[in-house]
Amino acid sequence: MEKEYYYVGVTVDEAIKKGLKDLALTEDAVKIEVIEGGSAGIFGLFKKEAKVKLVPLDEDYNKEDAVELAKATVEVVEVEKVAEKEQEVEVKTIEQEEVVVEKVVEQDVHTEETKPAEEEEPVVEAEQNEEQVKKAKREDYIVKNQDRIVNYLQNIVVAMGYPDATVDFREDGNRHFTLNIKTEENTSLIIGKRGITLNSLQFLVNNYAKKFSSHYFRIEVDCDDYRENRKKTLEELALNLAKKSKKIGKPVELEPMTSIERKIIHNALTGIKNVETESRGEEPHRYLVITAK
Repeated sequence: MEKEYYYVGVTVDEAIKKGLKDLALTEDAVKIEVIEGGSAGIFGLFKKEAKVKLVPLDEDYNKEDAVELAKATVEVVEVEKVAEKEQEVEVKTIEQEEVVVEKVVEQDVHTEETKPAEEEEPVVEAEQNEEQVKKAKREDYIVKNQDRIVNYLQNIVVAMGYPDATVDFREDGNRHFTLNIKTEENTSLIIGKRGITLNSLQFLVNNYAKKFSSHYFRIEVDCDDYRENRKKTLEELALNLAKKSKKIGKPVELEPMTSIERKIIHNALTGIKNVETESRGEEPHRYLVITAK
């Protein structure tokens, strides 16, 4: 059943703006219907206010959740501005360290090239020096600056109303890392509906960490093992919907999901005979269609 919300204003535009602000939604996320266009009247008399009806396109829209998320997002932005100022100083320090490493490397290489033939070091020792140079070049600045990255996320979560929150840093290999948020409080606000807030925090953290490394890396933000639980739920959902598609003889459409969640669904059904998955629509409303024969 559609949820309808009515708003009034001096003009239609003003009524719409009031409604969007109250619902914490953007104009492309609602259906707008003008009930009354409004009128300025004559000599200030017989004025009529404009009236509009706004209907959220998301059938599962919950106003309270949307407003809470909007407030949390504002707080996140404020914390990020403060962190941006701090990280400018940090980045300058990192860049200076990188320059020092490069100079040391160049100096070592220059020294080796200018040594007389009779004073050349043994092959084994030369190889050891080369290995040290490679290690200096390959030093992982994400790991080196993990405390800064952890503090960045922790400050945001604390600003969201979780003063006791802590964040653990874990290396998963292949330049993949996980930041796990822990708190004794209810974590629904941190996770958000279908993980939307968690995904936003993940985006902010990855964007912040780019200051420390120009190489490929990926940081996943998790809380209360949400990622693993969500993966299991999606895998079970994929199998159930594939059975449903085969039973009714028609394709089954899923709700819009992130690219990562669509991939989980796709991987769960890969290799199953006569089952196909197809992505349709445009981001952020892209969704999967499961067809089983």
